[in-house]
Amino acid sequence: MFGLASLAWPDVTPWQLAMLFGAYAAIDGALALVVALNVKGTPGFRQPPLRAIVRLGVAVLTFASPGRIVLAFPGIFAAWAVASGAASMAAAFFLHQNPSRDWPLPLAGAISVLCGILLLIVGAPDPRWVFGPYAILFGWTMLALALRLRRRARRIAVYS
Repeated sequence: MFGLASLAWPDVTPWQLAMLFGAYAAIDGALALVVALNVKGTPGFRQPPLRAIVRLGVAVLTFASPGRIVLAFPGIFAAWAVASGAASMAAAFFLHQNPSRDWPLPLAGAISVLCGILLLIVGAPDPRWVFGPYAILFGWTMLALALRLRRRARRIAVYS
């Protein structure tokens, strides 16, 4: 939703874009925390709490100091993308020996890290043209992961 909103909103101001991102990070972090609590103690699932903490931390930072966030938003978004992507790639690495490992998780992590690094190095004259496509690509890879995991869970349930 963040990606589509940032591209479809023609007159979005930097403050509005930062608040939209803060809301996205808060919702994403809360959902990651729910996942982390549900898989607590499951072998191979040590990374969800880290991803939840990173995302919730960015949301709190965004809402705590919106004026400063507007000025530093591209850098904060880039740091968030790199940290979130690194956490996703770490989770994919730890799941490597687990049959539930799939390509969408490391791909989403790589997209995040690449987007964050590009934004830090190159910058963006209009950040929404970086944020929007990134959020859409990341969302699609996470949707692909969710569908693959759901299909795998159904297969496991049939054989149990």
